[in-house]
Amino acid sequence: MSNIYSTAVVTDDSGKENRLDPELTNIMATSRDYEKLKWAWQGWRDATGPKMKSLYTRLVRNMNAAANDNGNRGNNAGKRCLPRPPDVR
Repeated sequence: MSNIYSTAVVTDDSGKENRLDPELTNIMATSRDYEKLKWAWQGWRDATGPKMKSLYTRLVRNMNAAANDNGNRGNNAGKRCLPRPPDVR
């Protein structure tokens, strides 16, 4: 997944290829143009999401199996057991 995440390419209207680092990272860090930010995020998401979906599903399944093997109800069971602050109802 790291390879997919870091090597994704988003091509703009002029045909220029924008990689996560440095182009898309720079856009996300410096631009205040909503449409440009949306384009960068959506393009990167479209380039990575479909490729990583099955891998991520398998990762979560394996993490949950490991947690169950270790006697946990799931990999977030500890988070459900944290005490609530007194001001939360």
